[in-house]
Amino acid sequence: MMLAMPDARAPYVLIAMATEQRGAGLSSVVEGLQLSAEVFTDVEKLLYHTRVAVPEVVLLEHALVEKVPQLDLIGLLRRRPSLADVPFVYLGPARLEHEAKVLGQGIDVYVPLPTSPAVLRGYLERLLDRRQAERGLRVALEQSRRFEQAYKESERVKDDLIHMLVHDLKSPISSVMGLLDHSLEMLKSDGRDDAGLDELLSLARSESQHLLNLAANILDVRRMKEGHMPYAPETIESLTDLAKEALGDVSGGPRDRHFGFLVRPEAELLEADAGLLRRILANLMANAIKHTRRGGYIDFRAWRQDDAFVLSVRDDGEGIPEADQKRIFNAFEQSRHTVHDRYDTGMGLTFCKLAVEKHGGKIWVESKVGRGSTFYFTIPVEVAAPVADDVMVTSA
Repeated sequence: MMLAMPDARAPYVLIAMATEQRGAGLSSVVEGLQLSAEVFTDVEKLLYHTRVAVPEVVLLEHALVEKVPQLDLIGLLRRRPSLADVPFVYLGPARLEHEAKVLGQGIDVYVPLPTSPAVLRGYLERLLDRRQAERGLRVALEQSRRFEQAYKESERVKDDLIHMLVHDLKSPISSVMGLLDHSLEMLKSDGRDDAGLDELLSLARSESQHLLNLAANILDVRRMKEGHMPYAPETIESLTDLAKEALGDVSGGPRDRHFGFLVRPEAELLEADAGLLRRILANLMANAIKHTRRGGYIDFRAWRQDDAFVLSVRDDGEGIPEADQKRIFNAFEQSRHTVHDRYDTGMGLTFCKLAVEKHGGKIWVESKVGRGSTFYFTIPVEVAAPVADDVMVTSA
């Protein structure tokens, strides 16, 4: 017999008895503990039920076990994943050798028969209190484990950031110092061509700009993750003009690449944070320049699709391996050398992802090795409103 099935989410005690009468008698003991009860007198149904069920306590009577002497019923129940940490109470004869045997099979409490309801209730109360304490301990341990993982991840990010700063800032700074030293030597020499001097100074400025952009991306990625990045959507009257201004922000400019701009009329005017959008485009264009050779083609396009504007930056450069495409926007994970042998941390792409998501959009890449890449991102027609508790700070 099985009593009325309680709510699957409600705590209950599983009672496995040889007869319906004894099961009904024990149910009254359980009800005094503010718990539901499920009674089983059929072993097959009991085994089926316990495949996934998780009671608070299992009450198992010796007389039911004796019905199936060919089965190791205690062992079968104890091996159920759902019952791995559920306490078992065994109601059996007052024989010490039998008590020792079933305790060795995994029973938590052995109650000799006959017994009184008060004694059984006392055992159940103690087991339930212990189970509640163990559950609280598991929660605390899980929270501690998550805290430890978060701490380790924080330390890893800190270490990676330090490594990146040392590795990436050293190269442009060294280039700037070397170029400036060479310029000073040229100034001291007679008969030098001014055009050559101008070119060196231009390169020095380009490397300085690269250093500035790198530092800005590092700082802004952290500020965005902490919710401290200024965000003020406004009406942008000409997306084409903004894209061309973004190209002008790129270190070294086009560098002998062929650029194209194709913005459909319905996408010229949109709502976005102009500063962030300009930075997104500048980073994507700089990324395209770094991964294409001189004479390569790069184009910017934009159009409206449903309730969003789709913007893209396409190049015909080296492309991105498929295995790297899913993690290319993750900080510190997409580092690779460019076709110009400059180490690329990809921090600019991480900035792009956070800035696009700040607007309520999404960003992705489609690429084939040797055939180029296209970075797409969306800006909703109705962009996300600024969060009231964002800390507004001046851009570094």
